[in-house]
Amino acid sequence: MNIVDHHFEEVQKMARSIQKPVFLINQHGRILYTSHPMMTSLEFPILRFFQSTTNLYLSMVHSKQTFSVFPIYIHEQKCDYLVIPSFIDPQDKGLSMMIEQVANDMSIARMKHHAIKQFTQRARNEWFRRWIEGAISSPQDVTRLAQTFGLSSGISYLCIVCKLDHDSSASTCYIQQQIVLDQVIDLLESALPSCPFPAFLFVKGDMGILLMEETGSWSETSDMLLSFLKQMQLLVKQHVKGTISFGVSLTGHPIADLPKGYTEALDALQAGHLSSRHEYIQFYQAKDVSDLLKLIPKIDLVTFHQLHLHPLYEPSQVDQSLLHTLSVYVETHCHISETAKRLYVHRNTVIYRLEKCEELLRISLKDPDTTLRIRLALRIQKLLKLSPYSC
Repeated sequence: MNIVDHHFEEVQKMARSIQKPVFLINQHGRILYTSHPMMTSLEFPILRFFQSTTNLYLSMVHSKQTFSVFPIYIHEQKCDYLVIPSFIDPQDKGLSMMIEQVANDMSIARMKHHAIKQFTQRARNEWFRRWIEGAISSPQDVTRLAQTFGLSSGISYLCIVCKLDHDSSASTCYIQQQIVLDQVIDLLESALPSCPFPAFLFVKGDMGILLMEETGSWSETSDMLLSFLKQMQLLVKQHVKGTISFGVSLTGHPIADLPKGYTEALDALQAGHLSSRHEYIQFYQAKDVSDLLKLIPKIDLVTFHQLHLHPLYEPSQVDQSLLHTLSVYVETHCHISETAKRLYVHRNTVIYRLEKCEELLRISLKDPDTTLRIRLALRIQKLLKLSPYSC
């Protein structure tokens, strides 16, 4: 029997014995297991604001609902809780002993599970660190490693780096900082099910790294992403008594380019830090034309590229030197002599080829707007690595 089945059976057994619903909840208020699968929510907000290691009996003023709470020890810094939405009389020795026995059995199982989980996460984070730092670069190894993480090769991922804001005047010891960091990571992991998009959490040093599936256009995802990250900042402030900041990559990246997304997110985080801000959400700022083009859906980029250059992509009908000549021409700011020099051809040859381009594309290269569109189309070709004969 695995750990999940064991916990579920224990919760079910207790519920049958006391004839009441039973919930196993983590320290952040998330329901881990319930004896009643149809009851997926519990009106118990007080749990979010305390960390108790003793049995508690509470009543909600507005609903007059009573709760009995029993801690399930995982380690010295962390507890889960058995919550029964009813008053369990501590004077009832038989019932109290039965609940205490169940709580002890679950504590032992949870401790073992926690130790295994910690070991697995450390190994997982170490492999992720090596990948994101470029130590693993083989396409086959990257694909295989991504699959073990649950990532898909056909999906792009936003990279989000988060870090606790440190008060320069505070002198907190390393152990205490690590405890707080573990609490933040645990809180973020607990909140992942409420993320609007599938997300994966990793840890690198003193930073948390979220990889979030990019499931639509930026305009569709940005508002929901911002709302989720603000919610995370609020939860951290409530539970950890600290603040956290985020750096977000410019756009989603396929798994082969995730190290680039990580660099963008880290640059964004550091940019916010340099401005001496706290509890910020900093998006990577586009620095050049290529960064701006990445914000445009790929299908629109391909359409623009084909619209302005497609006639030069007919290998059976077009001299293959035309596209290269046109590219060098716009790179040299439309200087015919410089173009001829770079191509090692006569000036008249360049003029002839450019006139042929104008004829095929039905444009005038004397129009500055036209040459701008040609330069953008050529930049898109380089960005998307389009083959001249794949369009």
